[in-house]
Amino acid sequence: MTTKDMMKWMILILTSIWIQIEVIQIKGHWIFGGNVAFPFLMAILLWWCPRVIKDFKGEIWNTKK
Repeated sequence: MTTKDMMKWMILILTSIWIQIEVIQIKGHWIFGGNVAFPFLMAILLWWCPRVIKDFKGEIWNTKK
């Protein structure tokens, strides 16, 4: 596992825990929908989006005319 992946995992875990605590503090109980969806969306943001953006930028600037 690379350092970059370890940082992403730490961000994912800490933000997920933080969201859980905030939701319980505000609502008074745990909510299934957003608490399950948030880690999934955060993982997409951290792992999938940078790769797609990098590929997209590479395709734009490396086009052969």
